[in-house]
Amino acid sequence: MLDFGNGYQAYKSTAVEGKAAGADIHKLVLMLFDGFLDELSRTEGHIQAKRFDKKAAGIERMLKILGGLDASLDQQNGGEVAANMQKLYQHCGQALLNASLKNDLTSLDTVRVIMTNLQEGWQGLSQSAA
Repeated sequence: MLDFGNGYQAYKSTAVEGKAAGADIHKLVLMLFDGFLDELSRTEGHIQAKRFDKKAAGIERMLKILGGLDASLDQQNGGEVAANMQKLYQHCGQALLNASLKNDLTSLDTVRVIMTNLQEGWQGLSQSAA
């Protein structure tokens, strides 16, 4: 039997790399938010379907994305905004760990609200920069 999942993953990875190669910092950050929120939805489905191995992999991917978002913060020039963003990312990371340990969809909902609000803020910055 053919495994189309690996081919799809390779296609998806190539498509993302292609977008990232030509993107400015705002677009890259928005891509991270998009990927995070997509993974959050998938992870929610994994919890509901009791696919705990896939849930764990999804949580791990989201934590890595949070790490990337955190690394993109300009701590030296970002001042209070960067510090607050870092606290929000840390809070989301803790909520993801809680969701993973307890299979708690409420924690995922909290993370979704925070990350959607941050994404909308970045979209506004991206539009005003254009």
